[in-house]
Amino acid sequence: MELYQSNNITLYNHPELKTCVLRWWESLFLSPDELRKKNILPAPNRYKAELKRCDSITAIMLTEGFRALWLSFPSELINQASREDIERWAVIAAVLVYVTQNSEKHFATIAGEKDDSKKSAISESRFLQLQSSRTYDEFIRRLRRILIQIKGKAAISSISQDIEKWVLEKQRIRFVQTNKQIIVEWAMKYYQAAV
Repeated sequence: MELYQSNNITLYNHPELKTCVLRWWESLFLSPDELRKKNILPAPNRYKAELKRCDSITAIMLTEGFRALWLSFPSELINQASREDIERWAVIAAVLVYVTQNSEKHFATIAGEKDDSKKSAISESRFLQLQSSRTYDEFIRRLRRILIQIKGKAAISSISQDIEKWVLEKQRIRFVQTNKQIIVEWAMKYYQAAV
């Protein structure tokens, strides 16, 4: 059973934030015509550039791109935010800027799919490195590398929730049995796609 502290600003506690995340991502990546149809203002190109240049969680939290995501949340949530909440959302923003296509498939499934040469898109060793990440900075760097290799394809909703679960597990806010941890879910999707 998953346990979350009731005051955390998470997608689990506040599902309405999924819309904020999707609109933020769309403002960065959709064409002007697509944005007009959805009544979303385009984000300045510098938001993506700043976020992509960041190599630490602290640097990410200081970018305008992250600020745009954070300030899209309801003010009552922002006012009650903890350091852990801000860090968690910074990790999400840092990774989502490398998702260039909102796919229907999970990123671990795409990573495990085999090409014509019968090799998975992402090597097993690279995937295991992601799963063994111990710090936010390691995790961000490794997941970004995987996203680059799979040409930026991932489902925005599921990757956001998965990043959140990973961070919550590291922050010890989400307590789950070892066999139900997010890295085990990723492994199952990766290896099932490789069959």
